[in-house]
Amino acid sequence: WNSFRLAFAIYSVVPARQVKRTRRNMKYILCFVPWVGAIIAFLICQWGVIHPYLLDRDILRSVICVMIPLMISGGAYMDGFFRTVDALSSHQPRKGKLDILQDSHSGYFAIITCVSYFLIIVGLWSEMPIDGWPVISMGFIISRSLYGLSILWFSHSQESKCSRCVPAGAAKYVVTGLLILYTALCAWYMIRTNLKVGLGCLAGALFAFLYYCWVAFKHFGGITEDIASFFVQVCEILIPLMALVVYRGGMDLSHF
Repeated sequence: WNSFRLAFAIYSVVPARQVKRTRRNMKYILCFVPWVGAIIAFLICQWGVIHPYLLDRDILRSVICVMIPLMISGGAYMDGFFRTVDALSSHQPRKGKLDILQDSHSGYFAIITCVSYFLIIVGLWSEMPIDGWPVISMGFIISRSLYGLSILWFSHSQESKCSRCVPAGAAKYVVTGLLILYTALCAWYMIRTNLKVGLGCLAGALFAFLYYCWVAFKHFGGITEDIASFFVQVCEILIPLMALVVYRGGMDLSHF
C-alpha cells in the first residue's frame, strides 16, 4: 500500500498521502508506475470522444493531448530529460557527463531541445487519425513498464534514488513479471485494435529502448534516474512518430 502511495506521489500529481521513502516502502513502487500511464491513456481516449463536440481545429486538440501526460505526471520525467540532453550535448568525458546530471541548472541546448520536442509531438498528434489514439495511448503504459524493467535489471552508473526502487530476492521477480505482463497486454491490445498503428507503436518503443541502451552504456556506463527519465520522453515521441510513418506509408497488412 505504501508503494502504491509513493508511486502516485512521486510520478504524478494525483493526490496521495506522503510516506517515508525507504527501501521497504518503495519495494513494489515500480509495479504501480505504469498505472499513472493508464490514467493518462484513459484521459486521452476520453478526450478523443468529447473533443469533436468542443473544437473545430486539430491544433488545439493536439496541444491538449500533449498537455495531459505532462500535467498528470507533473513533469516527473522532463527534469531527467533536460539533464541528459545537457550531458550528451556537452561532449565531455564520462565523468563530466555524470557530473552534469547532478547539476540542477538547464543549459541552452536542453531548452532548445525541449521546445523542439513539444513542437514535434504536437505536430504528430495533429496528424494522427482519431481511431489511432487508443492504440498510441497504450504507449504511456509501455514506456513506464520498460522504464521499470530497466531500473530493475540494468546496471546503475552511480548511486541515485532509483536504486531504492530495486527490491531484493523474490520481490524483484514479482515486479519484473508484472511489468512484463503490462507490456504484453498493451502490445496485444495495440495489435488487436489496429494492426498498422500497433506495429508502428511497438517499433517506436523498440527503437527508443535500443537507443536508451546505447546512450546509457556508451556515454554513462549504466543508468541513473535521469537517463531512465530521458528514455520515457524519447519513447513517448518515437511511438507516435513510428505509428504515423507506418499509417501514412500505405502498408497493406490486410493479409495478416
